[in-house]
Amino acid sequence: MITSADINIEPLKPAHWSKILRIRLYPLQQAFVPSPMKVQSQYIFDRKDNKPPFEVFVISIADQVAGFFTLVKDVDDYLWFGGFQVDTAFQNSGVGRAVFERLYAFIIKSPEFAGISLNVQYHNKAVIRFYQRMGFALVAMMKPADEPLWLMKISRENIAQKSKS
Repeated sequence: MITSADINIEPLKPAHWSKILRIRLYPLQQAFVPSPMKVQSQYIFDRKDNKPPFEVFVISIADQVAGFFTLVKDVDDYLWFGGFQVDTAFQNSGVGRAVFERLYAFIIKSPEFAGISLNVQYHNKAVIRFYQRMGFALVAMMKPADEPLWLMKISRENIAQKSKS
């Protein structure tokens, strides 16, 4: 089982793009996350004030790119987590839990963040259960043009409490 000590999380570097584009997901998962090409397009072209709209972080295990996710500070001082993808070769090995352990440690050390928030498509039940196990609560249902989404959050206080147990 992979632990937070086994993974490396670093900001995206130009050399990472070719590796991110090769991340494989199961067909069902592809419907629930933006493709790496879409993330790349948004990162490069959807800029405001010459800054990327979000930061991309790469997850590596033993010098292999295992996945990535995006982060941006949201309007309510929560750290917005999105686009989370782990290659099929690394799924069900503890990578997700390890990523959140690292993020929780970051939140505890960063008082400017009130917690972490994210969206999950309503029909993505397995991922909803994963986030609930990680301490996230269902906060609100949103209904954009396509599929309904759950807004999920975990507050700084709940992260601190989870870290103690």
